[in-house]
Order: sequence, then C-alpha cells, then structure tokens
Amino acid sequence: MNAASQSLPLLLVAALAALPAAAQSKAKPGPARAAAPAAATPANTKLTSVQDRRSSGSFPRCTLGIELPDIPAADAKASRVVVRKAVDDLGTNLVPDDAASARLEPTQRGQFGNPKEGPAPPTIVFAEMKNPPRKAKLLKEVSGEIELYVPSRDPNGEAAFPKILSMGGKPLSHPALKATGVEIGVLSQAQVTAERKKAEAAERAKLKKDGLTEEDQLKELVESALYSFPKGGEEQIVLRVNDPKKAIQDIKLVDGKGEPKFSGRSEQAGFMVLEFWGEKPKPDWTMKVLMQSEKSLVRHTFVFRDLPLP
Repeated sequence: MNAASQSLPLLLVAALAALPAAAQSKAKPGPARAAAPAAATPANTKLTSVQDRRSSGSFPRCTLGIELPDIPAADAKASRVVVRKAVDDLGTNLVPDDAASARLEPTQRGQFGNPKEGPAPPTIVFAEMKNPPRKAKLLKEVSGEIELYVPSRDPNGEAAFPKILSMGGKPLSHPALKATGVEIGVLSQAQVTAERKKAEAAERAKLKKDGLTEEDQLKELVESALYSFPKGGEEQIVLRVNDPKKAIQDIKLVDGKGEPKFSGRSEQAGFMVLEFWGEKPKPDWTMKVLMQSEKSLVRHTFVFRDLPLP
C-alpha cells in the first residue's frame, strides 16, 4: 500500500513526554514568544505524501506532508514543525541538527484568507528530515510537534487600523496592542525627515571626532552610512515599534474591499518599514497587526510509523 495516499491513524506516544531531561536541555531555544502556548495534544492527522530525494547534490531532503483536517487552511496563518524523533529501519537518526530552532513561518493559504467559493481546504504542514541511506526501506518512526498560529482563536489576536495613511504622526491605540504590551506609532513624512536629519548630524559628529574635516568626504560618508535609512514618501509606511515580548507575528495591509496587499517588511535604523514597489498605498487601506498569544498558539503532537520510502 502506498504511504503517500493512505490515511494513517495517529498514535499517541508516551515517549514524547518522557524524553530524557539531559537531551531536552541540549536543544536550541526557539524564537522568543509573547506567551507559551498550551500543552501539546495529539493531533488528528492524515499523511498526504512522503518525499525522499536521496541525492548527494544541493537539495537532498526527506519530507512528510501532514494534513490537519480539523483546521481550515485560512485559519492557520503560520506554522512550524519540530521533528523530535526520526529513525529509519537501519536505525539511522534522521532528526535535523537545527530541528528545535524551527521558526513559525507564514502559510501561503493563510495569507490569502477564506476561499471565495466552496469550503476551506484543510491545513497542510511539512516535516523535514535528513536523508536516509539508500539501503533504507522504511521510516520506522517520525514524531514531534506541530505549532500553529491561529489568531482567530483570540479576540486580541489582531488589531486593525482602517485608513492607516491618515494616522501619520500618531501613536496607534487598540486593546489588542495593550494586551500584548505592543506600542506602534506611524511616522509622518515630517517626522521621517527630522529623524533622518538627526541621524545625519550624529554620523557627521562621529566622523569629525575621528578626524575627518573635508566637507566632500564627510558628505559622501554620511550619505553612505544612511543609505538604508527610511525615506518615507508614497512607497513606504514607517513605523516606530516597541515589542518587548516579541508578540508581533505579522503586519498586513488590505484594501477597501479586504483584499490583501503585499509589501516588504524590514528593520531600518531602528524603525519598521513597510515598502511597496508596485501599487502605492491608498487612503482606504487598513493595516492589520497579528499578534501571538497563549490562545492563538496551538500545539499538537504527531506520530507516524512504518512508512515505506519511495
């Protein structure tokens, strides 16, 4: 029977909860979070695929596709899979060296929201492992944890700010921000210009202290140092963000009809910058800040055994 198409019952393995303390203490810590999610519970899962690219080239990998039929894809905005145990029938340890440091990554379906027609498809995540030897025939056991970011489960999981372009020069206020200790201010163009002048003056003073006096050289070096400083204007929304608990999961823009508008997000000179290359932000656009919390982070355990390798 082909493992790529069969549904396999989820088996609760006590060993997941009884890992040796010494082994747990050596694991690399994951990214900082606003709150620890609830204890992991066994997931209702379905195996959708087993991919094994046994190659010595640049892209060797062994991956399981795991479907979570109880969680609509539009609800899970981000996910991560931590493989705790992966062993083949030869006894080879296939757990990646960096497995414990896997980060919550945005899901493609979660970014697009609910489908316009028909029921929402289920969430699918992928468990990545090391490649088994060519002689291996089975994955004897693959187990670990799936963590999902589902902001709809928390009333304070999202803060929406309609007509965001009208809020330049103002701090944003919302119960969800207050609940997670997040502070956000939208800089006006005048504030961006003032901050840039302040940074230019500080850089110029530093260079002069180092003994540089020639004006042309000073100008060139200051411009070079501030090359990535936010410029503002119609192509950027510049934010001053204080997020002490690392609660912010994502910041998104939607138009007046609720359709997502994509932007690049980066840290520049201590500011968070949303950058637009094609369509410029419109007056009716809304900015949504999605935040992690104890309620919005969902953890499940999973176990699969005796999976035939392709």
